[in-house]
Amino acid sequence: MNPQRKTSKNWLKLPKYLGIVIYDPDGWDRQNFTHSFEKQRITQKEFERRLSHSTRTMGINEKKEWENINKL
Repeated sequence: MNPQRKTSKNWLKLPKYLGIVIYDPDGWDRQNFTHSFEKQRITQKEFERRLSHSTRTMGINEKKEWENINKL
């Protein structure tokens, strides 16, 4: 079974990524960012890899997880 593919722009719209703002998109092709982010269809795993290489805010869901970890 092939994993679902979407553009990065569409992956970022999912509730899981709510609140994430990408400031420095090092995970994407900076020479052709528009194509890389808005047109190239990638898997969720690849999207998350690219996010991990970029400077960005923490998403709302990530903040909740972080707060729960700090309560322990």
